[in-house]
Amino acid sequence: MSERLNRFAYKFLDITVHIVMISILAITLFIFGVGVYDIVSTFLTSPYQVRFRMTFGLIVECVFDVLLLLEVYQSVLETLRHRRVPLRYVVDITIIMILRETFLKYYRGTIRPMEMLSVTAMLTVLIASRVVVLKYSPDYFKTHLERIRGQEREVER
Repeated sequence: MSERLNRFAYKFLDITVHIVMISILAITLFIFGVGVYDIVSTFLTSPYQVRFRMTFGLIVECVFDVLLLLEVYQSVLETLRHRRVPLRYVVDITIIMILRETFLKYYRGTIRPMEMLSVTAMLTVLIASRVVVLKYSPDYFKTHLERIRGQEREVER
């Protein structure tokens, strides 16, 4: 009885997460469409306005929001499936958030050279940690252990 209730709770939670993430994604895509419309209308009326840069910044912000939402969505699904939070998704979300904020500052014109250097250093460390996380993930060890066992079985034959 408990196992059946547990499966029902996970299915309900999975469906709820799907509905919430799809609705948030739809809202974000609508805002993205409004931004594209604003860019096209601004470009057609007067191509040399400062507003064009701000509107393009809004488009970049929406694109990174969509990427961020997709990563969070993927992370939640993996957490529900494996009952653990994969570190790979946490690092990916952090990288996307840093890139998003950096591009927003760039399009606002408020980023300084020292900030760019520090962001570059942070991204280098995060990318290196992502490589390490992928290399030494539990799935990696499980796959290699199964391959080694398969080779041992072939040798025994």
